[in-house]
Amino acid sequence: MKSKIITIIITCAMASTSLFADSKAIKPEFVDMLLKPYFELQASLAKDDLDASKQHSNTFKAMLGHGPSFEEAPSLLDLQDEATALANASDISAARTAFLSLSEDLTEMVEHVGTTKTQDLYKMSCPMAFQGKGGAWLQNNETLANPYFGAMMLRCGTIDSQLAKANTENSHADHKH
Repeated sequence: MKSKIITIIITCAMASTSLFADSKAIKPEFVDMLLKPYFELQASLAKDDLDASKQHSNTFKAMLGHGPSFEEAPSLLDLQDEATALANASDISAARTAFLSLSEDLTEMVEHVGTTKTQDLYKMSCPMAFQGKGGAWLQNNETLANPYFGAMMLRCGTIDSQLAKANTENSHADHKH
């Protein structure tokens, strides 16, 4: 009986590990490539622009094809499904719901894989989003632009953490002239 319980505990612990832990194929450069259309998507939702949001989600989905294969990194399938749901959203509310899932998975990727630190990266959240359940997203600057409420509550939220800081060191500083 004890061994069965231990097996169940180990199985649950393994299942709760990172969505991206299975993939050594995902590199920081690939994460950076995904962040560009993601930031455009986030900004378009903050501007209540459904058409632009759909366009940027299709760009995000296309970028997924420039990284490791889905066989090498099966966790990318979730991002593809979420981007597809957003691209096919019938209204801004459905797009924002799909964006929440995409944001959660992309944040997890950033936390496990990292970025090349060519830009600042912040994790933001709004506790009021989704009927008080809250929602988080990523931004490349500190000026809150809430994708879940848009113009209605554009600055609602907080900066939870800075996930990456742009490396501003001058690469030529070590050279003597």
